[in-house]
Amino acid sequence: MGFALTIIYIVAAIISPEQFGKEWASYHALTYLAVITAIASFPSVMAYKSRKPSVQAFLLMGLMGAIAVSQVANGWLGGVLDSMRVFLPSAAVFFFLIVNVTTIRRLKIVTFAVVASCMGVAVEALFGYYAGYGGETFVLHNNVYSPQDELIGQLMRIRGAGFLGDPNDLAQFLLVVLPLVFMAWQRRRMFVNFFVVLLPSALLLWATYLTHSRGGLIALAAVALMAGRKKLGTSTSTVLAIVFIFGMLALDFTGGRGISAADGADRLGAWSNGLEMFKHAPLFGIGFGNFTDFNEITAHNSFVLCLAELGLLGSTLWLALLVTTMMGLNRLTGETNKWFARRFFDLKQLFEMSYINSAGATAREQIGSEGTLVLNNTYVRETLPAEVLPCEVTANPSGAGIKMDDPSPQIGEQKWIVAMRMALVSFMASAWFLSRSYSITMYLVLGLATATIALHPSESKPLDRGHWIFSTLSLELIMIILIYLLVRLRF
Repeated sequence: MGFALTIIYIVAAIISPEQFGKEWASYHALTYLAVITAIASFPSVMAYKSRKPSVQAFLLMGLMGAIAVSQVANGWLGGVLDSMRVFLPSAAVFFFLIVNVTTIRRLKIVTFAVVASCMGVAVEALFGYYAGYGGETFVLHNNVYSPQDELIGQLMRIRGAGFLGDPNDLAQFLLVVLPLVFMAWQRRRMFVNFFVVLLPSALLLWATYLTHSRGGLIALAAVALMAGRKKLGTSTSTVLAIVFIFGMLALDFTGGRGISAADGADRLGAWSNGLEMFKHAPLFGIGFGNFTDFNEITAHNSFVLCLAELGLLGSTLWLALLVTTMMGLNRLTGETNKWFARRFFDLKQLFEMSYINSAGATAREQIGSEGTLVLNNTYVRETLPAEVLPCEVTANPSGAGIKMDDPSPQIGEQKWIVAMRMALVSFMASAWFLSRSYSITMYLVLGLATATIALHPSESKPLDRGHWIFSTLSLELIMIILIYLLVRLRF
């Protein structure tokens, strides 16, 4: 029951009841649904406690504590309840996922629900853009100004409802979901792939284009860089990503809005003020949700927003959520790559071995489907030494050859891990230019990634505490210095 309600809650949050009218916001339907889902998930919570909880769960609880402390430290005890009311919908998505997604099948179902919901929002937004569906619900009209601050026209940008009510939020969410679509890719099934993967991906990309989001362009380049880095190398992929950005600008991806330092002067000004707020309250921050009380616009950087509002306590916990999740995915990707490399070495060892058939001739080896080694109708059953091949080679029942029995990761699992990592990279790239420290998008992708890590069989040790703490603190220091230098160089 808890899993079914988790899916309903996520789908309802993505589609948002607010698209049916602003009055739906006053009904607090999602809040009531979250409470019901939490009650139904109680048995799963008890079962989750019996397992080893993920480090991300503790970090998120710590972040919630930091949000509360930021209000108390600034003298507003009542702000704790207001802050929790704002942040709990996002945190609930994460907790519902990690306690209820307990099997690979459930992970696939909830991922499909996320992709389908995103596709639904994209289609609604496209209908709003081309056919006027929903009035201004799915289309935002932005004034466009010249460098001399003269109004030169209006730009139509698509958006969703609820937490996707800003075009930048919609672009970020579309690009987070885009890698998840490719989980459905099947080798040698081009007809199915066209309709299940390529066509939906094209729709998501076109919807992203119509958001005209500059942060979305950067995130798209980051996804392209990650996708091509393995085959083309880091240097070549980086150059192509830069060329891609300029090409998209030439195609008016951002609707005429530039991404230069001059065009982003307001953002750099917000970063500068954010650092000043951090200097004023370095430990606990100026208080959750209080950035715009001290600056005309928001921070336009998720890390700066968190650093200013929650101080070192909250920003460190927030950054650690991203670091530990990325390290967990990288660890699993490395393990799977090592497994495939080991299997390749094992097959090479088999090729070099001589099998003698009943006539005394050496059998010719060849690779069959699904890892089956065919040996010229010679059926062999032999257990090789562990130091040579740590798996059992047995006769294929069909008589086609022999098969290696090893409960190691399947290729499909590798695909899921890579897709989750690219989704997280997409969020992090766009979050550098957007203030989305507490949005549902972040905790949805973190929940999916954390569930993937928990469900993936791993023989290695858990994340070393000292390692991820050192990595988090080092990255935080580097980011503070980088932002300071960017502000100083600009001003």
